[in-house]
Amino acid sequence: MTDKKVDFYQLGNKLWNIANIFRDDTLKTTEYLEEFSYFLFLKLFDDQERKREKLAELDGQKYIPYLPEELRFYNWATKIINNEIDITQAVSTVKEVFQKLATIKDHDDKDLWLFRKLFQNHIWRIKYGPTIRELLKKLIDLELEENFDVMGRAYEFVVQKLGEQKQYGQYFTPRHIIHFMVELADPEIGETIYDPAAGTGGFILRAFEVVKEKIDKQTQVSSNVLREPTANYGNISLDKAEKLLNDLKEMHLYGVEKAPDVYKLAMMNMILHNDGKSNLKEADSLDNRAQQEYKERFNVVLSNPPYGPLTQSRTATFIYHVKRFEALFIQHIMNALRFSEPNKKPNRAVVIILDKILFDSTKAFKGIRQKLLREYNLKAIFSMPAGIFQPYSGVKTTVLYFEKPTKEEWKKSKENNEYTTKEVLFFDIKSDGFTLSTQRRPINGAFQGDEPNIYEPPCGDLPKAVRVFKEWLKALDTENIDEFKEKYVDNEQVWIADIEEIKEKDFNLNPGLYRKVERGKVKWEWVRLGEICKPKMGKNLPQSKFITDGFDVWGANGIIGKYSDYLYENSEVTITCRGATCGEVNLTTPKSWITNNAIILENLEEEKTSKKFLYFLLKNMDLTKLITGSGQPQITVNNLCNLEIPLPPLEIQQKIVERLNKQQTIIEKAKEMEKAILDAGIDDAIFEGDWEWAELGEVANIFGGKRLPKGTKVIDNNTGIRYIRVVDLDSFGFFNIKNIKFITKEIYQKLRRYYVNSQDILITIVGATVGKVGIIPPELNGAIFTENFAKITIVNTQKIIPKYLFAYLMSKSSKKQINNLLSKGGQEKLGLYKVKSLRVPIPPLEKQQEIVEFLDAQLETLGKIRKMRENAEKMIKIILEKEVFGNGR
Repeated sequence: MTDKKVDFYQLGNKLWNIANIFRDDTLKTTEYLEEFSYFLFLKLFDDQERKREKLAELDGQKYIPYLPEELRFYNWATKIINNEIDITQAVSTVKEVFQKLATIKDHDDKDLWLFRKLFQNHIWRIKYGPTIRELLKKLIDLELEENFDVMGRAYEFVVQKLGEQKQYGQYFTPRHIIHFMVELADPEIGETIYDPAAGTGGFILRAFEVVKEKIDKQTQVSSNVLREPTANYGNISLDKAEKLLNDLKEMHLYGVEKAPDVYKLAMMNMILHNDGKSNLKEADSLDNRAQQEYKERFNVVLSNPPYGPLTQSRTATFIYHVKRFEALFIQHIMNALRFSEPNKKPNRAVVIILDKILFDSTKAFKGIRQKLLREYNLKAIFSMPAGIFQPYSGVKTTVLYFEKPTKEEWKKSKENNEYTTKEVLFFDIKSDGFTLSTQRRPINGAFQGDEPNIYEPPCGDLPKAVRVFKEWLKALDTENIDEFKEKYVDNEQVWIADIEEIKEKDFNLNPGLYRKVERGKVKWEWVRLGEICKPKMGKNLPQSKFITDGFDVWGANGIIGKYSDYLYENSEVTITCRGATCGEVNLTTPKSWITNNAIILENLEEEKTSKKFLYFLLKNMDLTKLITGSGQPQITVNNLCNLEIPLPPLEIQQKIVERLNKQQTIIEKAKEMEKAILDAGIDDAIFEGDWEWAELGEVANIFGGKRLPKGTKVIDNNTGIRYIRVVDLDSFGFFNIKNIKFITKEIYQKLRRYYVNSQDILITIVGATVGKVGIIPPELNGAIFTENFAKITIVNTQKIIPKYLFAYLMSKSSKKQINNLLSKGGQEKLGLYKVKSLRVPIPPLEKQQEIVEFLDAQLETLGKIRKMRENAEKMIKIILEKEVFGNGR
């Protein structure tokens, strides 16, 4: 393989832009992206053919292509681009090519049934010749690395983009998750591999790559020789390698996909990965035929089956006939595994499931779990972070690894009324190496390059999970389980539960139930939040009904008004569920109305949980990991229900709350003092005097900021280039430097004109916070600022001191001027020319310095109060970390 790295994110966007050419042909998104996949497939396939021809020519041999010359992409595409085929004939020419491919005959031992299947029943939608010519020109100009894995990945990027448009997303599992699961399964030469919900073919193809590498290694193929099955290996290994590869493709890879359009995408994907003969079927894995045809047939099952309620009832017979996809697919997968054979690698399944299967208390779901534990050996549960399937779903999922015993082992377990599963490894994957936002950007760099190994940064916890899992398998084989437990005792990500513990928990497989601190003084159980309360959305209240005096109304930003009625008699724990403050935790006042911008934790089991303890606990947990949503950030009731929390006994909770309350009292007192200083502000009396006045534009330069380029966002990664937003500035001119986020160097190149220097002043000019000001500290020198600010740079510091100007702009007199200048109607806005027209008193420098010293004294006092509050907040975290979350948490 080439050493050159390929930027697959850039490549994916380039392909997406090419696909958008179809928009000019008035096709719907689903239509033009499907059409584009046909053209890209034909281009990439012909790229493969041209490479094979070059290799054959170097060997002095003649290569017979799969397709006749007239149907090869570069033949007819070049003629259309060069006007050898008139533009008016472009549509009919390509349409005829597609029709011929639908009926193409096999030749010279070339099996073309997949081409026939692919192009049969294709619905022609393209109307205009110029669309085709522009598309072909872009595709021919598109240069890809000359290796098949790059071509296959290029195609997968188009499929992923389909998913991001919420078209085929449910059929696409992220590539790095597939690598992780296939590495857990570790398929061997000669094993039959099956995916009952194949989607675009990701699991089958990765399994093919892994087994193919093992075949190459076993047959001692040189790494310098092309590793496709059509290559000449040059000696007797040719026969052995070819037979193993042909057996792999023809007898050992199986997939089923029900959606016809997605099935075609999977076929294209397989062909481009040089695997054109897999047993991929367009069928329904949940019908009666499939239950018989695939029963006890496979060594390895790899799958990410769909979840949610059935769109229609199934006629197939299942032991637990729940009308949900996840319940039926897990039973189908269990039934599809063969009994293992003695002294051979156990037959196994690695499957992603919706967390609902782990803990749903209904009889059917509990029965499925009992069957899994009794008849199969559930060796590991990998808890995945919510959001790995963004942007099309933010659900919480889990990866299960389980094996089917030998017939003798099952017979013995049944006779002794035992469970095949003895102990289960739990691994909490906190990060998969990508952000959990809708963009799913890599953390700490990009996973790029043409090497199939994903375990280059970023990879999150996935390689560690595989490493620990292999240690666990070895510990089970060598019966060194105690040694393994000792190594991972009190580990925050790894823990074990035996079958007796699971039976005690009534077969609930929620990982948090079994997480414990062994060596400390305490041993707290972890529970799902939904097990101790019932999270519920609040009820909306039109703002028009707000009154001057009444009961508190709680919304996204705490108390937002008063109303004549209330819904909740007592204080309630709430979590803001949408908007900029999403994830904020509050304990409401008694007799409150709570809007639908917050989720209320109702029906709390008070014999188990202190409401105040729960408030402190949640307020000090990172709830941002629960946030989903492609537009406005939001937390769903379902994700909140699945949140795992530590739960000490009630009496311990109450003692901890007593100590936390003391720190909270300090916080509240500090807030009162802080508010008193902020409310007092800077009294206008300090600026009174017979002094010169000037317009701000006469003594300072005024510049507007710049918004981020469309489609880009601020990031947490420290690039050294901060981006100041209005949210980063408080009402007394302090910038919260720790929370200011960053932009990339690429974005900086576009915005570098919009920077600030130390002693510059920023004033907000748009929105509800218009007129808020801050002075730039040395730490923010060179930062970029948003378009919602205007930057004020003093022209002559011998005439006016920057900090004095900042003090005046904080005064009530200045605020009054600003209020009179505001644009009325719609969003409040202060144009730059109006900022320039603000009148400013200019006393002698000595007086200005006196005012600055007065301001510094206030700021110093305010800083000390804030430090006192921050220390109390830190102490609350320390108490919870040490005495609730456990060692190192």
